[in-house]
Amino acid sequence: MIIYLTGAPATGKSTLCSQLAKLPNVRHFAYSERLRDHINARTDETLDETDIRRLSAQAVTPADVEAVDQALILETELVRAAGGYLLIDSHPVTKEDYGFRVTPFRVENLLALRPDKLIGLYASPTVLARRIRDDAQGRPMPNEFELALHVQLQASVLAQYAVLTGKYCQLVDADRGREDVLKDVMRLIKLSPV
Repeated sequence: MIIYLTGAPATGKSTLCSQLAKLPNVRHFAYSERLRDHINARTDETLDETDIRRLSAQAVTPADVEAVDQALILETELVRAAGGYLLIDSHPVTKEDYGFRVTPFRVENLLALRPDKLIGLYASPTVLARRIRDDAQGRPMPNEFELALHVQLQASVLAQYAVLTGKYCQLVDADRGREDVLKDVMRLIKLSPV
């Protein structure tokens, strides 16, 4: 099963994917990590994830995104052949110094992924602001309006993916405790704890 998981920064995507990836037959494709690794190989740099978040559009080119998309499509094919789950941790909406940037999958790449589930995490601006203040990890500190807009833009992209793929998208309230979010997502993707 191919599960596309998205949400604005600080909604807990990476933490959730790390928890789920500990289960048997679950693989995790952290898009930002793969993008960082690709950029480092292309430029002979040693950027970390914090650098990628901070630099964002200054470091990431459309060709970088296309290369990682192709690697992701290949990985989905491998998981389908072998069985199991692939969690795609991605957020196509990024906060930039000028505002926001949306870097969605090209339609043909999205259709080639053939996701089985589309899940989005959302949280209130107050919760997101607290989480970013507590652990910025290179993220800029947006104001409450920008935090709310980021959540809405991310959900809009997910809804468009649902329309294009003919799959439901499910939005999970990530204001709640991590264990509640984990249980809900496991139920939605029909994944049993070991």
